Amino acid sequence: MHVKQLFKHWTYQVFAPGTLLRRKYEAFKSLLRHDARALELIADLEELFYGEKLADRQRANWLAARLSESVKVMTGQLVEMNPTRYMDLPEYFRKIDFYVRMALELDQPEVGPPYILSLEDAGSLPNLAGGKAANLGRARRESGVPVPPGFVVTANAFNYFIEFNGLRDDIERCLREMVVGDRDLLVRLTGEMQELILSAEVPEEIARGIRFAVSEIISGDDLIAVRSSALSEDGEISFAGQYASELNIQPNDVLEAYKRVLAGKYCPRAVAYRISNGLTDSETAMAVLIIPMVDAETAGVAYSLDPDCTGRDQIGVYGVRGLGNGLVDGSVSPGKAVLTREETPRISEDCAPDEGGLPSKDTLIEIGRLAMRLEEIFGSPQDIEWAEDVTGALFILQTRPLQRERPEFDAEHAPLLIKPLADGFERAATGVGCGEVYYAPTGESIARIPKGAVVVTPTLKPSLLTFIGNMNGVIAQTGSRASHFASVARECGVPVLVGSMAEALEPGRLVTVDGTTGAIYDGYVEEIVTRGKREAAVTDHVTRQYAKVIPLTVKLNLTDPQASEFTPGGCRSMHDVIRFCHEKAVGEMFSLVDKKGRGMGAARRLKTNLPLVMYLLDLGDGLFANASQGELVTPQDIKSRPMWALWYGLSDPRVQWSKTLTHMDWEEFDRMSAGIFSFDSKLLASYGLISSDYLHLMIRFGYHFSVVDSVCGSDPGANYINFRFKGGGAAFDQRLLRLKFIGDVLTHYGYEVSFRGDMLDAGCVRQDENETRRLLARLGYLMAVTRLMDMRLENVESVEREVERFIQDAERQDVRSQS
Repeated sequence: MHVKQLFKHWTYQVFAPGTLLRRKYEAFKSLLRHDARALELIADLEELFYGEKLADRQRANWLAARLSESVKVMTGQLVEMNPTRYMDLPEYFRKIDFYVRMALELDQPEVGPPYILSLEDAGSLPNLAGGKAANLGRARRESGVPVPPGFVVTANAFNYFIEFNGLRDDIERCLREMVVGDRDLLVRLTGEMQELILSAEVPEEIARGIRFAVSEIISGDDLIAVRSSALSEDGEISFAGQYASELNIQPNDVLEAYKRVLAGKYCPRAVAYRISNGLTDSETAMAVLIIPMVDAETAGVAYSLDPDCTGRDQIGVYGVRGLGNGLVDGSVSPGKAVLTREETPRISEDCAPDEGGLPSKDTLIEIGRLAMRLEEIFGSPQDIEWAEDVTGALFILQTRPLQRERPEFDAEHAPLLIKPLADGFERAATGVGCGEVYYAPTGESIARIPKGAVVVTPTLKPSLLTFIGNMNGVIAQTGSRASHFASVARECGVPVLVGSMAEALEPGRLVTVDGTTGAIYDGYVEEIVTRGKREAAVTDHVTRQYAKVIPLTVKLNLTDPQASEFTPGGCRSMHDVIRFCHEKAVGEMFSLVDKKGRGMGAARRLKTNLPLVMYLLDLGDGLFANASQGELVTPQDIKSRPMWALWYGLSDPRVQWSKTLTHMDWEEFDRMSAGIFSFDSKLLASYGLISSDYLHLMIRFGYHFSVVDSVCGSDPGANYINFRFKGGGAAFDQRLLRLKFIGDVLTHYGYEVSFRGDMLDAGCVRQDENETRRLLARLGYLMAVTRLMDMRLENVESVEREVERFIQDAERQDVRSQS
């Protein structure tokens, strides 16, 4: 602590206590502003840390940086209020802030060479080549696995592309503003990022390497395929259908195709999927795989372990004529064959093949053999893309771990006695779900899929993936298990059925979709839904990334202001520092009288017939000049416009107050006092800081508290009311009902209301003085009426009745507060 600041503080204390008081008041007002901002940021971070809201890590880092700025100001303002007592607080804050930055620090992208890898080398360098290319490169090195030649433009090349064009700051700005649940915002920001990449230039060092490598793998004017191979793709998390592939590309157009694949990293569905799986932007840097196009006669997908038949231990082969993109994008229903899982597979006699789109029997057997070989190489069942060219040559184009059905859907269940609306559908993804029918034939309708819908759609198009979190089931006319959408649905446990309905389902009809049997039932079928309860939509990957930073930011350890560890040294998190600053600042404002009694005022108890223990501190012109002297003041002494308006409503004679119950902080009393504090102790009381046009009131009713902060003056542009309500002694469900009551009433009067857990925030701004006073009076009346209301609220209907009754009573109130 600077000696100069200490000297100034002591000088004011001795010679100008009034000036010191004003300085403390200004510091306190600043601290309160930043306290409110910091608590909002804590709540915002909690939503991200615990998966209630999905956003990029850049947003978490940005919010944490803003939190740090506000908490730093709070520590500085508390030191301003009393330098001698809190001089060591900023140092403890800086230590916590350092650890927070370390916990949230993101890996710096690698931008150096190599920028080009052969497909063979890619097999051992997944951190450069990405999952798709690394898997294919590893398969190519194995004898007997027909993989076309190719090369990879590495993830380092992508990072260098971003740095070379100066795009990093703009991309990070977009990412920190992005919230997955806000569809319009997601589309706008991802569009900005894609446009940045498409408008940029491929660095010559990379461009030269790409052109040369293309000339090495093709002859003449042969066409090429330019495919995504992002880091983390085709591994534990599939990213099926999330990224772009560019097919039938002329060699001269390879650089533009390369940029389109890079831009595909930021398409809405890919960004939403990445964030939903807890991956950062750098963890999915885009490598690009380039191979010759296969002039396909037939193409498709093979699952080395496919449950879609009477047996569970089979190989499934799905095929179409020509290229396989129609199969994986869900627009075509393929031919299917089932083979035995043997060293030399045989076509299963239990499931006759649907030969449309399939290659010859010999080719099917060879695909089965390769599927088993790839499963052996990679040590797990595989999802394989294959193609047979016009000469009959077979190629493996992709292999990745097979996304298995969730274990809860594999169990056998007794047959139901209920007759389904329809059955016999192909089970593209097992699982169960119940919801209202919603038709999504177009992109516009897909973007409006409501939460919990059973979506009926013509095809399993990839655009559905962006909104899979809203779906409880999908019924498609065409598509298959081999589509990218079905792969992701299996990850999420969303049932997907493919087939035609004899009769169309009415929009809005409640149905249950049973993906394990391929049937649809009318209404909610509890026996089906309960045996297939899906896990929480938020994966461990999302919450795990914040495990180290949660204890340093949002966790609150300092809960008892009277505890010995309630000190600067006891602060272990940003939330602790916020709590410490707020509690100590309030204490400073209620102990401002020096030993000689000098200063502008002292905390004085409000004498009232209400069973409240309340102390008021006049910060200047908050009480009339002829106010009663001594330790007590009366409501008639209050000059503060916002305080008087609030008190008018709080003391409404129609409110029945218990004469035997003193309203104070009973939770603190129970926990701290053991009976040694008197009921009028300032530690347990409500408090108010007042000036002519300013009010900050923290009022305690038993086991909950309310905070009102308001400016009410002649300038409408400066007027506002902020209200916060939290806690209660009732059960959590009842507390939520009371929050709903308060929120509905305040919304009726024009407040903006928001909820976080059992905390309500409400506010209104820019009203003229009379309207602000009227709203404060209504708020005071509401606080009085609701102090014990949660004890009698039973359900939403009772809340609605109480809201209507309150509004009728309030409107009959004589608005004397405006006079």
